[in-house]
Amino acid sequence: MAANPDRIARTLLELQPYIERARTFSGWSFDLSRDIDAPPPWDYVVIARDHASRASRVLDLGTGGGEVLSRIAEGVATRFVATEEWYVNAPVARDRLAPLGVSVVRAQSEQQRDNLFRERKGPLPFRDGAFDLVLSRHEGVMPAEIDRLLRPGGLFLTQQVARGQWEELRTFFPRMTVWPDHFAGYRREFEAMGYAVTGEEYRWRTASVALGDLVYTLLVCSWEIPGFDPVAEIEALLAVEDATRTDAGIVLTLSRYLMTARKPG
Repeated sequence: MAANPDRIARTLLELQPYIERARTFSGWSFDLSRDIDAPPPWDYVVIARDHASRASRVLDLGTGGGEVLSRIAEGVATRFVATEEWYVNAPVARDRLAPLGVSVVRAQSEQQRDNLFRERKGPLPFRDGAFDLVLSRHEGVMPAEIDRLLRPGGLFLTQQVARGQWEELRTFFPRMTVWPDHFAGYRREFEAMGYAVTGEEYRWRTASVALGDLVYTLLVCSWEIPGFDPVAEIEALLAVEDATRTDAGIVLTLSRYLMTARKPG
């Protein structure tokens, strides 16, 4: 059933500030929802800080605007290096992390935009065995490249989006990206190299107060629904709102996993 034209016009007007703000997005902090269920039973920052405090050299892959790494590195007497590929984020990360003595290199560990994890780039600009600890919060990786970068006995720690993220949207956006199960894939690759691997997945519900919050997030995370256009697809968005809105807001499922992989010593 087609949405009411007055509702469409009113909603499009309400969405405009969110659309404009998404056009100037930088950094890597855009969670506009609140938890309904208990959040993941781990704290990535606390775990990363603990490991970093016992390392001599740490690499953070895909640091975004450095928001998370700044919390990990502050007060930790360890040498940190970060990578960031996006030209908008790299200077943001440099400005934020420079006072902490963290250098930022414009590089990425895996091509993610054009071919959605299928096309992989070459090695990162660091020597073999350069790091005790490699971190990746959401950045796709190549396990063989992580192995090259880690010294014997070194650790890889990652938190990633797991399968099932925003599964409620797929009915209304059938072209939504189907991501490979890299939780299982990474585990297989690391274990094949003799790594000791631990990990867990977790799913929980969150609520966004406004439809604009969801639109902003989908525009920023443009890889989730390729070619997403909130104006052209306003009826689908209104159908999402009708199907998922509760007294708490627009309720969607988030999904994450945490994994550690210890290189043989």
